[in-house]
Amino acid sequence: MVAGKLFKIVTGGALVMGLGIGLAYASADDAIKGRQTCMKAHGALMGTLAKMFKGEAPYDAAGVQAAIATNDAACADWDKWWGADTQKGETAETWAKPEIWTDMEGFKAAGGAFYEKYVALTKSTDEASFKAAFPAVGEGCKGCHEKFRRPKE
Repeated sequence: MVAGKLFKIVTGGALVMGLGIGLAYASADDAIKGRQTCMKAHGALMGTLAKMFKGEAPYDAAGVQAAIATNDAACADWDKWWGADTQKGETAETWAKPEIWTDMEGFKAAGGAFYEKYVALTKSTDEASFKAAFPAVGEGCKGCHEKFRRPKE
Protein backbone atom coordinates (compact mmCIF):
# COMPACT_ATOMS: atom_id res chain seq x y z
CA MET A 1 0.00 0.00 0.00
CA VAL A 2 2.74 2.46 0.96
CA ALA A 3 4.82 1.44 -2.07
CA GLY A 4 1.81 2.06 -4.33
CA LYS A 5 1.30 5.54 -2.88
CA LEU A 6 5.00 6.28 -3.18
CA PHE A 7 4.94 5.12 -6.81
CA LYS A 8 2.01 7.45 -7.56
CA ILE A 9 3.75 10.37 -5.88
CA VAL A 10 7.05 9.76 -7.68
CA THR A 11 5.51 9.18 -11.11
CA GLY A 12 3.04 12.01 -10.64
CA GLY A 13 5.84 14.35 -9.67
CA ALA A 14 7.86 13.36 -12.72
CA LEU A 15 4.87 13.94 -14.96
CA VAL A 16 4.11 17.30 -13.41
CA MET A 17 7.72 18.37 -13.79
CA GLY A 18 7.81 16.98 -17.27
CA LEU A 19 11.26 15.60 -16.63
CA GLY A 20 10.90 11.92 -15.84
CA ILE A 21 13.28 10.18 -18.22
CA GLY A 22 13.41 6.73 -19.73
CA LEU A 23 9.97 5.20 -19.31
CA ALA A 24 9.14 2.72 -22.05
CA TYR A 25 7.35 3.94 -25.14
CA ALA A 26 5.83 1.82 -27.91
CA SER A 27 8.73 2.40 -30.31
CA ALA A 28 11.58 4.81 -30.89
CA ASP A 29 9.66 6.27 -33.84
CA ASP A 30 6.61 6.85 -31.64
CA ALA A 31 8.74 8.57 -29.01
CA ILE A 32 10.45 10.74 -31.62
CA LYS A 33 7.11 11.68 -33.18
CA GLY A 34 5.80 12.54 -29.73
CA ARG A 35 8.79 14.80 -29.09
CA GLN A 36 8.30 16.45 -32.46
CA THR A 37 4.60 17.06 -31.82
CA CYS A 38 5.48 18.61 -28.47
CA MET A 39 8.16 20.84 -30.03
CA LYS A 40 5.70 21.97 -32.75
CA ALA A 41 3.27 22.85 -29.98
CA HIS A 42 6.05 24.81 -28.23
CA GLY A 43 6.67 26.67 -31.49
CA ALA A 44 2.98 27.45 -31.94
CA LEU A 45 2.74 28.60 -28.33
CA MET A 46 5.74 30.87 -28.67
CA GLY A 47 4.51 32.25 -32.01
CA THR A 48 1.07 33.07 -30.64
CA LEU A 49 2.38 34.59 -27.45
CA ALA A 50 5.20 36.52 -29.14
CA LYS A 51 2.62 38.42 -31.17
CA MET A 52 0.85 39.46 -27.97
CA PHE A 53 4.14 40.31 -26.30
CA LYS A 54 5.24 42.51 -29.21
CA GLY A 55 1.85 44.20 -29.53
CA GLU A 56 1.23 42.68 -32.98
CA ALA A 57 -1.92 41.09 -31.54
CA PRO A 58 -3.97 42.28 -28.59
CA TYR A 59 -3.30 40.63 -25.25
CA ASP A 60 -5.93 37.97 -24.63
CA ALA A 61 -5.79 36.15 -21.29
CA ALA A 62 -8.10 33.39 -22.53
CA GLY A 63 -5.94 33.02 -25.65
CA VAL A 64 -2.82 32.70 -23.52
CA GLN A 65 -4.42 29.99 -21.39
CA ALA A 66 -5.77 28.17 -24.47
CA ALA A 67 -2.29 28.14 -26.05
CA ILE A 68 -0.83 26.84 -22.80
CA ALA A 69 -3.48 24.10 -22.59
CA THR A 70 -2.77 23.02 -26.18
CA ASN A 71 0.96 22.89 -25.42
CA ASP A 72 0.40 20.92 -22.22
CA ALA A 73 -1.77 18.36 -24.01
CA ALA A 74 0.82 17.88 -26.76
CA CYS A 75 3.62 17.40 -24.24
CA ALA A 76 1.78 15.25 -21.68
CA ASP A 77 3.90 12.15 -22.40
CA TRP A 78 7.26 13.97 -22.15
CA ASP A 79 8.52 11.57 -19.51
CA LYS A 80 8.15 8.61 -21.90
CA TRP A 81 10.17 9.99 -24.81
CA TRP A 82 13.78 9.91 -23.63
CA GLY A 83 14.74 6.29 -23.06
CA ALA A 84 18.14 5.20 -24.36
CA ASP A 85 16.35 3.27 -27.10
CA THR A 86 14.88 6.52 -28.52
CA GLN A 87 18.16 8.06 -29.68
CA LYS A 88 17.50 7.00 -33.27
CA GLY A 89 14.30 6.06 -34.99
CA GLU A 90 13.67 3.31 -37.47
CA THR A 91 12.08 5.73 -39.94
CA ALA A 92 11.59 8.96 -37.98
CA GLU A 93 14.40 11.47 -38.05
CA THR A 94 15.38 13.09 -34.78
CA TRP A 95 17.21 16.32 -34.08
CA ALA A 96 18.04 15.26 -30.55
CA LYS A 97 21.79 15.25 -29.94
CA PRO A 98 23.55 12.33 -28.26
CA GLU A 99 24.41 14.75 -25.43
CA ILE A 100 20.90 14.19 -24.08
CA TRP A 101 21.87 10.65 -23.17
CA THR A 102 25.54 11.27 -22.33
CA ASP A 103 24.68 14.26 -20.12
CA MET A 104 21.26 13.31 -18.78
CA GLU A 105 21.76 15.40 -15.64
CA GLY A 106 22.51 18.46 -17.77
CA PHE A 107 19.48 17.73 -19.93
CA LYS A 108 17.27 17.40 -16.87
CA ALA A 109 18.69 20.64 -15.45
CA ALA A 110 18.07 22.54 -18.70
CA GLY A 111 14.56 21.10 -18.93
CA GLY A 112 13.89 21.97 -15.31
CA ALA A 113 15.04 25.54 -15.84
CA PHE A 114 12.74 25.88 -18.84
CA TYR A 115 9.84 24.30 -16.98
CA GLU A 116 10.26 26.66 -14.01
CA LYS A 117 9.98 29.65 -16.35
CA TYR A 118 7.07 28.07 -18.19
CA VAL A 119 5.17 27.52 -14.93
CA ALA A 120 5.64 31.21 -14.09
CA LEU A 121 4.09 32.04 -17.47
CA THR A 122 1.15 29.70 -16.86
CA LYS A 123 0.43 31.63 -13.67
CA SER A 124 0.24 35.00 -15.41
CA THR A 125 -3.17 36.56 -14.90
CA ASP A 126 -2.94 39.86 -16.74
CA GLU A 127 -0.94 41.58 -19.45
CA ALA A 128 1.70 42.91 -17.05
CA SER A 129 2.45 39.53 -15.47
CA PHE A 130 2.38 37.89 -18.91
CA LYS A 131 4.87 40.40 -20.31
CA ALA A 132 7.09 39.96 -17.26
CA ALA A 133 7.14 36.15 -17.57
CA PHE A 134 7.24 35.59 -21.34
CA PRO A 135 10.86 36.58 -22.19
CA ALA A 136 12.27 34.09 -19.68
CA VAL A 137 10.44 31.23 -21.41
CA GLY A 138 12.27 31.94 -24.66
CA GLU A 139 15.56 31.99 -22.77
CA GLY A 140 14.58 28.66 -21.21
CA CYS A 141 14.07 27.19 -24.68
CA LYS A 142 17.65 28.08 -25.57
CA GLY A 143 18.92 26.10 -22.59
CA CYS A 144 17.95 22.87 -24.33
CA HIS A 145 18.15 23.86 -27.96
CA GLU A 146 21.71 25.15 -27.86
CA LYS A 147 23.26 22.08 -26.27
CA PHE A 148 20.82 19.24 -26.86
CA ARG A 149 19.26 19.84 -30.30
CA ARG A 150 21.06 19.73 -33.61
CA PRO A 151 19.88 22.02 -36.41
CA LYS A 152 17.58 20.58 -39.02
CA GLU A 153 19.52 19.90 -42.18
